[in-house]
Amino acid sequence: MQERINSHVLQAIAESAGTRGEGIYLVSLKVKGPSRVPKIEILVDTDAGIRIDQCAWLSRRVRERIEADLELMGLMGEDFELMVASPGLGEPLKLPRQYQRHAGRQLRITWTDEEDDEQETKGKLLQVSLSEEGGSSIVIVTEKKGKKGQPAKSEEVTILLDRVVRAVVEAEL
Repeated sequence: MQERINSHVLQAIAESAGTRGEGIYLVSLKVKGPSRVPKIEILVDTDAGIRIDQCAWLSRRVRERIEADLELMGLMGEDFELMVASPGLGEPLKLPRQYQRHAGRQLRITWTDEEDDEQETKGKLLQVSLSEEGGSSIVIVTEKKGKKGQPAKSEEVTILLDRVVRAVVEAEL
């Protein structure tokens, strides 16, 4: 069922060129709850940040596709909940392209180093290098407080994206 719903979502996104939905990409899709009254949660974004009208537009297109799929409707029943939203603050980054949108913002990141030890740091996302062949990386600038009377020291840390365990954008107050 989830694969079929995923297919409908991807088709709706693919057909959005030249419309209000242009530039939307799928971040995640979850189907929760009992099979007779499922809750479908779809997280989407754009490279510039998604607007609420784009979420509403995509929600209508996805609902139309699901309701037109009689076999899927037979599996789910006519009662289903559909939620289309953007990943909120505190939601982990899941796709490499999400990092570009958050350049310049504070991240709390957990990753594994060369010895496979887990490390955690907080810092400003300075640079994002995406490569289709792999080897994509980010550069984080961390600040370590100096001893009493000493200025803070900043350090640049380069992290390969395939070593990231969890990265969350932090609220800046």
